[in-house]
Amino acid sequence: MNSPTDSSTATSSSQPAPTGLRLLLTWMKWPVALLLIGWLSYQNRDQFERILSGEQQIHWTCLLSAFVLCGSSIILTFFRWYLLVVALEFPFSFRDALRLGFLGYLFNYVAPGAVGGDAIKAVMLASEQTSRRAVAVATILLDRILGLQALLMVGAGAVLFLTGEIQYREKIELILWGGSAVGLIGLAVMLSPAAYSKPVMALTRIPKIGSIFADLLDGVAHYQSRRGVVALTVLISVVGHFGVISSFYLCALAVSSVDALPDYATHLFLIPVAEIIGVIVPLPGGVGALEGAVQKSYQLAGANPQVGFLAAGAYRATTIVIAICGAGFYVMQKKRIASLLAGNAETGGGTRTANQTESG
Repeated sequence: MNSPTDSSTATSSSQPAPTGLRLLLTWMKWPVALLLIGWLSYQNRDQFERILSGEQQIHWTCLLSAFVLCGSSIILTFFRWYLLVVALEFPFSFRDALRLGFLGYLFNYVAPGAVGGDAIKAVMLASEQTSRRAVAVATILLDRILGLQALLMVGAGAVLFLTGEIQYREKIELILWGGSAVGLIGLAVMLSPAAYSKPVMALTRIPKIGSIFADLLDGVAHYQSRRGVVALTVLISVVGHFGVISSFYLCALAVSSVDALPDYATHLFLIPVAEIIGVIVPLPGGVGALEGAVQKSYQLAGANPQVGFLAAGAYRATTIVIAICGAGFYVMQKKRIASLLAGNAETGGGTRTANQTESG
C-alpha cells in the first residue's frame, strides 16, 4: 500500500502534463480568434474604406446610446444573479454582485490560464462564503440557464412581429420555440416535486458532471419556497436581452443607414441565434464567432452581410469598453485573484461552472 506521501507525489506528478496542455489550448484560442476576425475584416474591408473615406458617417449619438443601454442591461444581469444568491440566504450584497460580475465580464476576454469569466466568479464567490460553497457556485450556472432561456423567449416572441422574408425562417423558429418550451418545462419541473423524481436524481450519479446536478438540486429546495424570485429573474432576463439586442440595433444605426438594415423585429429574431453561436464556439468572448454569425444573419434577412459585420464590430467595441470597467476591480484585487487561481489550479480546478461569453 502506498504511503500518503507516495500517493501525494504520484498525484502531483501526474497533473502537470494535462494542466500544461489545457493551458496551451486555452491560450491558443486567442490566435484562432484573431485570425478569424482578421479574415472577416479583410473580407469586409470595403465597409471600413467607406467609413475612412467619409462616405459613411459614424452616428456618435447612436453609439453612445448603445453603450449606455448595453451597460445598463449588463448591470441588470448582475442584479439577476444577486437575487439568485440572496434567495439562498447567503451573505451577499449588490455591490458584491457588481464587483464579481464586472470581473467575470472582463475575464471573458482576458482569462489567465484555463479559466473564464464564470470560473473567476465561481472561485471568488466560493472564497467569500463560509458554508455551502458548492451551492453558491451553482447559482452561476442557474443564472446562465435563466439567461439562455430568456434569450430564446425574446427570439421566439419576435416571430409575431416579423414582416420580411427570412431564409430558413421555419428552422430558426423551431430552435427558438422549441428551446423556449423545453426551458419553461424545465423551470416548471424545478419548482415542483418532480425535481426530486428518480430520473432527475439519477443525473447526480453521472460521472464528472453529476456533482453539478447535485449542487443545483441542493438549491432547488430554497427556490421552491421562493417561486416569485425565480419568476422575477426570468422577467429581468427578458428585459435585459431586449436591452442588449436594442443596443446592437443602435450600433448598427451608428455605422449604417436604416434603409440598409433589417428591421428591429428581425434583429430580435436573428441576433439571439447569433449570440448563442458566439457562446457555443469556444473562443474568448466569442470573438470572430459572433461577428461571423451576425454577418450570416444579415444575409439570411436579405441585407448586405458586410453591413452586418460592421454592425457587429461596433457592438464588439461597445462591449470591450464595458469590459474595461472590470479592469478597475481587477487592479484592486489583483494579488487576491492570483492567489485564489493558483490555489484552484493546485487542486486540479475543483470548482466547476459553465463557460461564459456575452449573451447575458
